[in-house]
Amino acid sequence: MTQKHTIRSALALIFFAAAMPVALGLTPWPRENIVDIEDGKSAPFVGDWSMELAGRPTTTYATCDLPVRIQAPDDTHIFYVGPKDPEPEAATELVARDGRTHWRPIAGGPQYFAVWVGPDRFHLYEADVEDEADWGEPYAFTRCD
Repeated sequence: MTQKHTIRSALALIFFAAAMPVALGLTPWPRENIVDIEDGKSAPFVGDWSMELAGRPTTTYATCDLPVRIQAPDDTHIFYVGPKDPEPEAATELVARDGRTHWRPIAGGPQYFAVWVGPDRFHLYEADVEDEADWGEPYAFTRCD
Protein backbone atom coordinates (compact mmCIF):
# COMPACT_ATOMS: atom_id res chain seq x y z
CA MET A 1 0.00 0.00 0.00
CA THR A 2 1.39 3.41 -0.91
CA GLN A 3 1.70 6.29 1.51
CA LYS A 4 -1.11 8.08 -0.39
CA HIS A 5 -3.47 5.12 0.15
CA THR A 6 -2.46 4.85 3.82
CA ILE A 7 -3.28 8.51 4.39
CA ARG A 8 -6.64 8.16 2.59
CA SER A 9 -7.50 5.08 4.67
CA ALA A 10 -6.58 6.87 7.89
CA LEU A 11 -8.66 9.92 6.92
CA ALA A 12 -11.63 7.71 6.02
CA LEU A 13 -11.38 5.95 9.38
CA ILE A 14 -11.21 9.28 11.24
CA PHE A 15 -14.22 10.58 9.28
CA PHE A 16 -16.20 7.41 9.99
CA ALA A 17 -15.37 7.52 13.73
CA ALA A 18 -16.34 11.19 13.92
CA ALA A 19 -19.59 10.67 11.99
CA MET A 20 -20.76 7.62 13.99
CA PRO A 21 -22.16 9.57 17.01
CA VAL A 22 -24.00 11.88 14.63
CA ALA A 23 -25.53 8.91 12.79
CA LEU A 24 -26.47 7.26 16.06
CA GLY A 25 -27.98 10.54 17.24
CA LEU A 26 -30.50 10.40 14.40
CA THR A 27 -32.31 7.52 16.13
CA PRO A 28 -32.55 8.51 19.80
CA TRP A 29 -35.60 6.38 20.50
CA PRO A 30 -35.02 3.68 23.10
CA ARG A 31 -35.87 0.04 22.53
CA GLU A 32 -36.92 -0.58 26.14
CA ASN A 33 -38.76 1.46 28.77
CA ILE A 34 -36.60 4.12 30.38
CA VAL A 35 -39.02 4.76 33.24
CA ASP A 36 -40.39 2.34 35.81
CA ILE A 37 -43.75 1.37 34.28
CA GLU A 38 -45.26 -2.06 34.86
CA ASP A 39 -45.62 -3.71 31.47
CA GLY A 40 -48.90 -5.32 30.44
CA LYS A 41 -51.04 -3.20 32.77
CA SER A 42 -53.73 -0.78 31.63
CA ALA A 43 -53.42 1.85 34.40
CA PRO A 44 -50.42 3.74 32.94
CA PHE A 45 -52.24 4.20 29.62
CA VAL A 46 -55.54 5.52 31.00
CA GLY A 47 -56.22 9.17 30.20
CA ASP A 48 -56.27 11.75 27.44
CA TRP A 49 -53.32 11.92 25.04
CA SER A 50 -51.99 14.04 22.22
CA MET A 51 -50.56 11.87 19.44
CA GLU A 52 -48.18 12.49 16.58
CA LEU A 53 -46.14 10.50 14.13
CA ALA A 54 -42.68 11.63 15.21
CA GLY A 55 -40.99 11.53 11.84
CA ARG A 56 -39.70 14.00 9.32
CA PRO A 57 -41.98 15.89 9.05
CA THR A 58 -43.95 15.33 12.23
CA THR A 59 -47.65 14.62 11.64
CA THR A 60 -50.15 15.48 14.39
CA TYR A 61 -53.12 13.11 14.79
CA ALA A 62 -54.54 14.31 18.11
CA THR A 63 -54.09 17.35 20.35
CA CYS A 64 -55.09 17.96 23.95
CA ASP A 65 -58.05 19.99 22.62
CA LEU A 66 -59.18 16.91 20.67
CA PRO A 67 -57.31 14.00 22.32
CA VAL A 68 -57.06 10.27 22.00
CA ARG A 69 -58.84 8.80 25.03
CA ILE A 70 -57.69 5.54 26.55
CA GLN A 71 -60.04 3.81 28.98
CA ALA A 72 -59.58 0.59 30.95
CA PRO A 73 -62.33 -1.95 31.61
CA ASP A 74 -59.85 -4.03 33.67
CA ASP A 75 -56.12 -4.44 34.49
CA THR A 76 -55.03 -5.92 31.15
CA HIS A 77 -57.35 -4.39 28.54
CA ILE A 78 -57.86 -0.91 27.14
CA PHE A 79 -60.33 0.86 24.91
CA TYR A 80 -58.69 3.26 22.45
CA VAL A 81 -61.01 6.10 21.42
CA GLY A 82 -59.77 8.25 18.54
CA PRO A 83 -60.14 12.03 18.65
CA LYS A 84 -63.29 12.02 16.51
CA ASP A 85 -64.73 8.66 17.62
CA PRO A 86 -67.85 8.83 19.82
CA GLU A 87 -67.03 5.48 21.48
CA PRO A 88 -64.49 2.66 21.27
CA GLU A 89 -64.97 -0.22 18.87
CA ALA A 90 -63.30 -3.20 20.59
CA ALA A 91 -60.96 -3.82 23.47
CA THR A 92 -57.22 -4.24 23.11
CA GLU A 93 -55.44 -6.84 25.23
CA LEU A 94 -52.19 -5.71 26.84
CA VAL A 95 -49.43 -8.30 27.15
CA ALA A 96 -46.08 -7.86 28.91
CA ARG A 97 -43.23 -9.20 26.79
CA ASP A 98 -39.55 -8.33 26.35
CA GLY A 99 -39.64 -5.24 28.57
CA ARG A 100 -42.55 -3.74 26.66
CA THR A 101 -46.33 -3.74 26.57
CA HIS A 102 -47.77 -5.32 23.44
CA TRP A 103 -51.19 -4.17 22.21
CA ARG A 104 -53.27 -6.98 20.69
CA PRO A 105 -56.67 -5.85 19.36
CA ILE A 106 -59.29 -8.47 20.23
CA ALA A 107 -61.20 -7.82 16.98
CA GLY A 108 -58.03 -8.27 14.90
CA GLY A 109 -55.93 -5.76 13.04
CA PRO A 110 -52.40 -4.45 13.45
CA GLN A 111 -50.58 -5.19 16.69
CA TYR A 112 -48.32 -2.66 18.37
CA PHE A 113 -45.89 -2.40 21.26
CA ALA A 114 -45.31 0.54 23.59
CA VAL A 115 -42.01 1.87 24.89
CA TRP A 116 -42.24 4.37 27.77
CA VAL A 117 -39.81 7.29 27.33
CA GLY A 118 -41.09 9.30 30.30
CA PRO A 119 -43.76 9.04 32.98
CA ASP A 120 -46.24 10.87 30.70
CA ARG A 121 -44.96 9.86 27.27
CA PHE A 122 -44.77 6.60 25.35
CA HIS A 123 -43.97 5.61 21.79
CA LEU A 124 -46.01 3.05 19.89
CA TYR A 125 -44.47 0.88 17.15
CA GLU A 126 -46.00 -1.70 14.80
CA ALA A 127 -45.25 -5.18 16.16
CA ASP A 128 -45.21 -6.74 12.69
CA VAL A 129 -41.92 -4.99 11.99
CA GLU A 130 -40.48 -5.16 15.52
CA ASP A 131 -37.09 -6.50 14.40
CA GLU A 132 -36.88 -3.83 11.71
CA ALA A 133 -38.75 -1.04 13.54
CA ASP A 134 -38.03 2.48 12.40
CA TRP A 135 -36.98 3.69 15.83
CA GLY A 136 -36.96 7.29 14.61
CA GLU A 137 -40.63 7.38 13.56
CA PRO A 138 -42.93 6.12 16.33
CA TYR A 139 -46.43 7.21 17.19
CA ALA A 140 -45.59 9.50 20.12
CA PHE A 141 -48.25 9.87 22.84
CA THR A 142 -48.00 12.67 25.41
CA ARG A 143 -50.39 12.81 28.37
CA CYS A 144 -52.67 15.84 28.51
CA ASP A 145 -53.12 17.69 31.81
